Amino acid sequence: MRRAEWIQLVFVSILALVAWIRPLTAVRRWRVALLAALAIVLIVLARISASFLPPLASSVIRDWLPALLLLVPYWQTGLLFTAPDPDLEKKLSIFDQRVFATLRLDPARIRLGPLLSLWFELAYVLAYPLVPLGLAALYLTHRRAQADWYWQAVLVASYICYAITLFVPAFPPRMLKERRSSASERTRMRKLNEGILARAGIQAITFPSAHVASSTAAALFLLRLNLPLGLIFLAIALSIAAATVIGGYHYAADALLALVIAVLGFVSIFVVH
Repeated sequence: MRRAEWIQLVFVSILALVAWIRPLTAVRRWRVALLAALAIVLIVLARISASFLPPLASSVIRDWLPALLLLVPYWQTGLLFTAPDPDLEKKLSIFDQRVFATLRLDPARIRLGPLLSLWFELAYVLAYPLVPLGLAALYLTHRRAQADWYWQAVLVASYICYAITLFVPAFPPRMLKERRSSASERTRMRKLNEGILARAGIQAITFPSAHVASSTAAALFLLRLNLPLGLIFLAIALSIAAATVIGGYHYAADALLALVIAVLGFVSIFVVH
């Protein structure tokens, strides 16, 4: 069993157990458990696929399966979310105000212009394919042997965010009336992001931002293997971090802490490796 497979298997199982401890409806508990069961079954099938598939095909499936299962704990975490904590949201908003004051910015009056608005909204969309694209980059640069280490860096960063989220129930700033900003106008790209979140999002923040943590972890890993490619991914990852705050998808604390977690997670994996 690969390390990345163990990480995913153990984490989805823990969240399934947490669902039976938290005060949830039976429907929600069973949904969390079924998501865990689905992930476990797919991991086991991938593990034994070498017995009925060519070795290369089995190995490739196992390389890509973590990308398919990456959002399972995200949806589990969403099912564990029942209501926001207004006091916590207030503290996060106050921290944001301090950050914006330090930068001498007023989010309600920011006018980015059409090009910058488009870029940051596009950057937020890129948060979804960036991690799989990182794996594709390993294939293209003949570094496929690094796939398991790559997923360890990404999964550790992402799942730490999901674990902390259980203790930080809050709505994203874009859903709070006092924080709605005109920085990101309702362009087509903005509507696309909102549509994705409405259909596949959990309608709560992950704290820290799993988008920022996973994309930064992927970029740092590639930076170590291929400097030019890593710099491109890092530029996009930092744009994603900025976009989460500018667009009101996350609080500044979400993005900043996610960056720290990605760096620490990468360093720990690098030391082990």
